[in-house]
Amino acid sequence: MAGRLAKDELTPRAAELVLAACRGDAALDRALTGVAAEEEAPPARSDGPGQGIFVSEVRVRGFRGIGPQTRLPLAPGPGLTVVTGRNGSGKSSFAEAAELALTGYNARWTRARHDTWKQGWRNLHQPDTAVELELVQADPEDGPEDDTAARTTIRRRWAPDDDLAQGEWTQDDRPFDHGRWHDALETYRPFLPYSELGTVLDAQPEDLYEAMHRLLGLEAITDAQQALAEHRKRLAEIVARPYDRRERVRAELLASQDERARRAAALLGSDSPDLDAIADLALGADVGTGTSLLHQIVDVTPPPDDEVDRVCEKLDLALSGVTAVATDNAQDSLRCSEILRLAIQLTESAKNSGSSRAQTCPVCDLGRLDGMWLAKAKDRAEHLARAAAELHEAADRLDVAVAATRALCQPVPEVLLEAEGVLDVTAALQAWQAWHECVAIDDPMRLRQEVFDRYTTLIQAVDQLKTVAREQIDRRDLVWRPMAIALFEWHSQAQQALADSQVLADVTEAENWIRKAAATLRTERITPFAKESQRIWQRLRQQSNVDLGAVRLGGARNVELDVSVDGVTNSALAVMSQGELHSLGLALFLPRAMVDESPFRFVMIDDPVQAMDASKVDGLAQVLADVGLTRQVVVFTHDERLVEALRRLRLAATVWEVCRGEESAVQVRMSDDPVGRCLGDARAMRGDEDLPDALRAELVASCCRAALEAASHARFRRQRLGRGMPHAEVERLLECALTTRQKLALAVLDDLAEPAKLMPHLEDVVGSWAVDLLQACRVGGDTGDLDVLIRDTELLAGWLQR
Repeated sequence: MAGRLAKDELTPRAAELVLAACRGDAALDRALTGVAAEEEAPPARSDGPGQGIFVSEVRVRGFRGIGPQTRLPLAPGPGLTVVTGRNGSGKSSFAEAAELALTGYNARWTRARHDTWKQGWRNLHQPDTAVELELVQADPEDGPEDDTAARTTIRRRWAPDDDLAQGEWTQDDRPFDHGRWHDALETYRPFLPYSELGTVLDAQPEDLYEAMHRLLGLEAITDAQQALAEHRKRLAEIVARPYDRRERVRAELLASQDERARRAAALLGSDSPDLDAIADLALGADVGTGTSLLHQIVDVTPPPDDEVDRVCEKLDLALSGVTAVATDNAQDSLRCSEILRLAIQLTESAKNSGSSRAQTCPVCDLGRLDGMWLAKAKDRAEHLARAAAELHEAADRLDVAVAATRALCQPVPEVLLEAEGVLDVTAALQAWQAWHECVAIDDPMRLRQEVFDRYTTLIQAVDQLKTVAREQIDRRDLVWRPMAIALFEWHSQAQQALADSQVLADVTEAENWIRKAAATLRTERITPFAKESQRIWQRLRQQSNVDLGAVRLGGARNVELDVSVDGVTNSALAVMSQGELHSLGLALFLPRAMVDESPFRFVMIDDPVQAMDASKVDGLAQVLADVGLTRQVVVFTHDERLVEALRRLRLAATVWEVCRGEESAVQVRMSDDPVGRCLGDARAMRGDEDLPDALRAELVASCCRAALEAASHARFRRQRLGRGMPHAEVERLLECALTTRQKLALAVLDDLAEPAKLMPHLEDVVGSWAVDLLQACRVGGDTGDLDVLIRDTELLAGWLQR
């Protein structure tokens, strides 16, 4: 994966996420949160079941159709084994027992729609239930017959009261380690029951996909792709959530008369909403008008009481001080002080000029400004100067107190003017305006009185206005609060979406890359299996007009099959018969079971012949024989056509026949060809002394007729199929031959319409004994020795088979 990443143009962050996803969920979570990647040791791999596993025997007791314990011996090595038997004989019980012993379940019961399938797993005649599978694990370089080959026995045993899921499961008398076998069984499962054979294509698409995908060894990249997809979906939901919800929140805001709601709606209507402004609104910061203006009104603060009291107290003291020094003749004293000052200056000026003559008073022109007067004048002037200074100081203090008082009388706050459209602020405006007009009062005494009165009115008006504003705030907040909460939640989602948008882009890039890489790897790895499936289908199709093209693993977790009918593309389910679907199921199953990486060197297939026409049975026989060159192939079937095709085509196979007797007593015996089996039955009946003579003769003759008919069928099929006649036509002609002589006529004369020529031809070519034989078989064996009848039947059947 790292090599492929190095060759592609991928951002470093996306490449990091791809590698982290391939390491596992924990590594991907760390990469997404920005935690530095840690060197991780590769996970420890558990020991598998081994290699070169063959089956040497299946033993069944008290299970399904088998009562007392019965053995199915198998040669543990490559080769084809066919287990035949009529329906109900117990042959499929061996297949189901082997699958249950190794996997712990049976596909038929797992997929059964009715409980009846699951309730009939015990045999009614044998309460003690057990299934055993004996395996041989050979070294790949040695043959399965090697003495050093490891043998193991897997056993499941149930007590009478146990359910199917209970019981004892062991391997070589130790608890069975299912985990050791699980991965191999999931990937290279060697069992193909009939219940799955016909539903390979119409089952859940992901089932076949998962089976093929495990085979390709792409679980890690698939898990990585899935993990990235899940994170991408989660991040996409987070990123899309605020935009999906924005219109709903905005509609709620637009329906409100609250100024904050209208402001928030306007912000949300932008293509790129201002998240900081939205947060300020949601958290109650001063943004915009409306409710924030009401809060400003509540925050309006007239001059505090203590400050007003302080300036009023200073003004009172200043007025008192002025009153104390400002007598009625205070101004006259000031003027007199000024006259004395000037007179003193005049006298001292004359004296300084050297004149010794006293000056005449310039005011009355009578008195004399001499030395005595000067001394008295200075004392008087000093006294008047002190009184004038006290008066000036009191006047200054009064000016300062008046200025301080006027300073408190500030203009009307702007917020009261702005709130005229929101609240009734008339009283507060008038009171504050009157308060501000105190600055124009010149009379300190009047100023003192007006300040006190107007301040009281101002406080009452402002307090009343604040009460109304608080009530308005409470009413609006009651409506706004849930909208603010919704707005803040949206803001949180939008912030998270903004933070995750880049992460989403990185994850999306990583997912797109790994999807393409996975598709390329799937194509590269499935190509050999697809070619093998096509090769097998070509052998199985046998006169079918359905072509199988490419086999692909689709991106929608399904297996895509290019199926065409006479060159026209179509769906497999729409055009294929049940027999063709069975053949296609085999074509998809066998390549998976034959890969070198599989530890299993055996496959078990239950009843693949059903619904196949005769031509496809020939193809099936050839395919199974080919697989048997490198694998141990065990096929269970009740259809004799497969065995007949194997013998006719001279393909090597071991055939076992399963027979079921009373109380579910099942026997497994080596099966001869149909002729040999009929002759064997004839000899057995010949030696049965308990049978009446007449009945014994009739039964022996019946078996001899059956042997001759079987040999005739085999000869006719071999001749006609060898000339290229379709299987269906061959079988139709065989069905038209109703009597033994007609069947012999088809085989010997190749003509059903000439039975009269049969006897002369046999007498000329074979001998008169052949004519006598047919006569004896027809009348029931009363005319001669039964041993001679059996001997001559074997000779004539041998001649027919040459």
